[in-house]
Amino acid sequence: MRVYIKEKDGKVELLNAVTHEVIAEFSDVSEAVKYALENNYQLPLRAVDGEFVTDKKGNPVYIDDKGILELADGTLLEGCRICPRCGWIAYWQEVLDEDKEPRECYVCPHCGYIFECTPEPEDIGAGD
Repeated sequence: MRVYIKEKDGKVELLNAVTHEVIAEFSDVSEAVKYALENNYQLPLRAVDGEFVTDKKGNPVYIDDKGILELADGTLLEGCRICPRCGWIAYWQEVLDEDKEPRECYVCPHCGYIFECTPEPEDIGAGD
């Protein structure tokens, strides 16, 4: 079962990620994480800073056993990758390079890192 942790009114709640029902309450996050791991619950992806990763809408993001990113209900997160700098979700979007030319890249809204851009036209080659 996929779960997530939410702080509310000075307490930490462990919730079912699909139904949002409270499974248990704790005094701190580390207790909730320990409980989740002991009970074989799947926690969301964690970033480099230890925060749980969410998508742009605030939904927890999970990674399946094949390395595929998805939401709690199994909805695939397409057009995104894990940011190699901070561990959050980077999205595929068009950006302007230093010459004001549009390029498709992964952009992390959390740390601003831009990576894996489409190659520049002169780098692709004309073919034979």
